[in-house]
Amino acid sequence: LLTFLILTAIVPSATASQVDVEGYTADLTPEERHALMIEGKVRAHERRMSMPAPASVVSTAGYDALYYDINLDIDEVSRWIVGELTMQAAGREDAFETPTINLHSSLTVDSVKSAGQPVVWSRGGNFLYVTLTAPVNMGETFDLTIWYQGRPTSGGFMGFSFGSYEDKPIISTLSEPYMAQSWWPCKDTPSDKADSVDVTVTVNSDFYVVSNGVLRDSIDNGNGTTTYWWHEGYPITTYLVSLAITDYARFDRWYHYGPGDVDSMPVRFYSYPSLQLQARESWPIVVDQIEFFSDLWGEYPFVNEKYGMAHFTWGGAMEHQTVTSATSSDFGFDQYLIAHELAHQWWGDMITCRDWHNIWLNEGFASYSEALWVEHRYDASSYRGYMLGMAYYYGGTIYCQDTTDVWDIFSSRVYDKGAWVLHMLRGVVGDSVFFDILRTYYSHPDHQHKDAVTEDFQAICEDVSGMDLDAFFQEWIYGEFYPRYRLSWTAVPHDYDNFYDVHVHVRQTQSSTPQVFSLPITLVLNGVGGTPTHRVWNTEREQDYLFVTSQVPTSISFDPQNWILKTLVNEDYTMHLVTDSLPDGAEWTPYLDSLEVIGIEPDQFLVVAGSMPPGVTLDESTGVISGTPTEAGSYDFSIRVYDASLVYNSQKAYTVDVSSVGYRPGDLNMDEVLDAVDINELIDVLFFNGEPDAPMNAADVNADCTVDAVDLNYLINTVFFNGAAPLLGCVE
Repeated sequence: LLTFLILTAIVPSATASQVDVEGYTADLTPEERHALMIEGKVRAHERRMSMPAPASVVSTAGYDALYYDINLDIDEVSRWIVGELTMQAAGREDAFETPTINLHSSLTVDSVKSAGQPVVWSRGGNFLYVTLTAPVNMGETFDLTIWYQGRPTSGGFMGFSFGSYEDKPIISTLSEPYMAQSWWPCKDTPSDKADSVDVTVTVNSDFYVVSNGVLRDSIDNGNGTTTYWWHEGYPITTYLVSLAITDYARFDRWYHYGPGDVDSMPVRFYSYPSLQLQARESWPIVVDQIEFFSDLWGEYPFVNEKYGMAHFTWGGAMEHQTVTSATSSDFGFDQYLIAHELAHQWWGDMITCRDWHNIWLNEGFASYSEALWVEHRYDASSYRGYMLGMAYYYGGTIYCQDTTDVWDIFSSRVYDKGAWVLHMLRGVVGDSVFFDILRTYYSHPDHQHKDAVTEDFQAICEDVSGMDLDAFFQEWIYGEFYPRYRLSWTAVPHDYDNFYDVHVHVRQTQSSTPQVFSLPITLVLNGVGGTPTHRVWNTEREQDYLFVTSQVPTSISFDPQNWILKTLVNEDYTMHLVTDSLPDGAEWTPYLDSLEVIGIEPDQFLVVAGSMPPGVTLDESTGVISGTPTEAGSYDFSIRVYDASLVYNSQKAYTVDVSSVGYRPGDLNMDEVLDAVDINELIDVLFFNGEPDAPMNAADVNADCTVDAVDLNYLINTVFFNGAAPLLGCVE
């Protein structure tokens, strides 16, 4: 997006030297580059008396804009425009008759017609309220023609600029996010794309008009003015409609997307005359970038028209559909800026964020594309270095909370952390699947030349990968900050062979939300043979991993390829309760397990939260868990272990599910009490062919798989002499 040559007060996460590699030297870190982009965009909109309200502030949901015909007569001397706007639209509800149009209050409406007839209209703030001559139902079309005029910059710079370069006039627009309405009437929301747009502009004949799509005609009017007619034949949202007007020096290159010259698209460049040499040296790299991105994701989305670049008055660049506007400073010739704006033709122009909450789908994708270009042109090491230059270590969600605040919309969270989301997604799903995801997203009929929100992209990611990625998107798009990892490990020799158990403990210490980031982590056990690289899933705040090696590792590398936005601290391995889970149990079935502690010798085990199953106890000195569960259910509890000095401790949460067997062993009459009645029932079974109320298994109280006199003796001993409790038998 737009850039400006004043850096925001951002603490850099990497210096330029940290991303320099052989063959690639960056004058700016990626973070600094994006800070320039953000600064310019926001400054452009802060220089105003009032900010046009988002379309969502008023009801524009009742209709779809299908087509715009923008006809402007521009006088650069008086800085005045006279416009005629025709819109074709369709109702989205029955009996619709009151379309609301966004139009900044600095522009005066002269008249409004529909179907050639005058209509009732009124102004209120930055809105034009129209009443149609007759209501339309869902799907029925109507048209509006609005005649208006004024000085677009009277309220500040807004989205329309009368500027100069070397004392020569230049007229240009930058309409993102809500600025199209500052120079033409429209439904100014990114979700409503017109199927096509015509832009016809009459200017001083010394000038050349650059706009979207294809130049259909230019007419010398014989009075010192020329009229240019541009046609954008692909769907386009309002903020991407643009003008750039001055005495450009023009030159072309070609993108060959098929064999021969027939299958070629013009790549057109419009530079200030004094900068033509620099433009010829720097801008044509975009042809190589078009080829690369087309091979990577899918064909350049506007291949039947053009791609262009034009100088304009702002301090950076803006990805206007089919023709990027770029600063005349050296930054405007930066290959990574060029790659960023080009990538927007796929991610932002072809597929547009449905609302500004989801602008990361534009900016995060374009920023990540810079890194992909680095990887393609240089190597994987350069790619990783470039990503480190975008590391974002601050708060706030990538999902834009306040879409009325341009600082929130155009935040480095969106650019840099948004790029990291894609980098991390690539690490989660793998290269092949990741690029399949992007190609599927590109070609998806619900989104190609349409719009999307995060949930749409997530659904495609899950469909292509076959993975449940809800935790990933919830944590990284709607959560804040990043995981703060601490790593410790120890090697314990086996007492039965020459191998070692390598115990690795990973914990996340961030106090922000989410408390746990669920991600795969690569651990490399350096200095050991065999397969020292392990990919493990970290889904808990504290988690233990066990590896068996033939040697003690010299060290352990944690995420050595930097697939995770994180911080990492290595610490001593002290005391860790490494038993991750306990087995489930069943009613009246003996239960036995023990907790394993590695590191400092344990001294005391305590249940510090929840409750264990009734009938089951924890030996507080040994960590042995034993007993006979007496009630079915799910039991959650936490156990903490301490060393003798109470300096070190380790805690884990457990869940034990106790299943029901439907009866109590020995309770033959099913009254939940063991007494003489049960003994009498068992006598009846053994000697008089009786049938107990409980399953026959209840009679096998010594669990030897036979119901006999031994069971009778066992039950008598239990009831009258405090003998061992009946066991769950095995007789069916």
